[in-house]
Amino acid sequence: MKGRPVPSSNVVPNVAKNIERIMQLEEEFLRRRSGVDRLSDSISRFAGSIVFVAAHVVFFAAWIALNVGAVPGVGPFDRYPFNFLNLAVVLEAVFLSTFVLMSQNRQNHRADHWAHLHLQIGLLAEQETTKILQMLQEVCDSLGLRKAVKDKELGEMVSETAVDVLAQELAQNLDRIRQQGESSTEILVENRH
Repeated sequence: MKGRPVPSSNVVPNVAKNIERIMQLEEEFLRRRSGVDRLSDSISRFAGSIVFVAAHVVFFAAWIALNVGAVPGVGPFDRYPFNFLNLAVVLEAVFLSTFVLMSQNRQNHRADHWAHLHLQIGLLAEQETTKILQMLQEVCDSLGLRKAVKDKELGEMVSETAVDVLAQELAQNLDRIRQQGESSTEILVENRH
């Protein structure tokens, strides 16, 4: 594609192919955004820039200078406490926060997508590694390497990993940690009273 960075020649071809595929996935994600998504991303990006901050400093300084009578020949149109300016700032904050939240939701969706992809790749790698270990164990067995075949750790690794059991165990441990954290917080609160 035009304008896309090309991996350097120092990168191994398989790595370059992986980089290219990741770039394709990113481009596809960006291409699927709606017009509103693109607009909210642009607004969020601009609102997070130093140009935005500088423009606001200049705008507010000018507004205040005009409305306190510091500019000769210009009469105040929004006297202190600058009610119209306050209204404009509040409206801007509402719209900006909405655009930022829209962009964050999209980024969270994108992060979830990548997390699911990582999980799938991890599961495939686990299955492939288990199969390789099983084959290696059979090779050791056929060569008469009994000590390697009887290795307890290898025996544990050769069995398939039950992902659902791991997920359930992880969830239970996380729940226990959260409950301990809540209990610690409750104890701290009670000790303060």
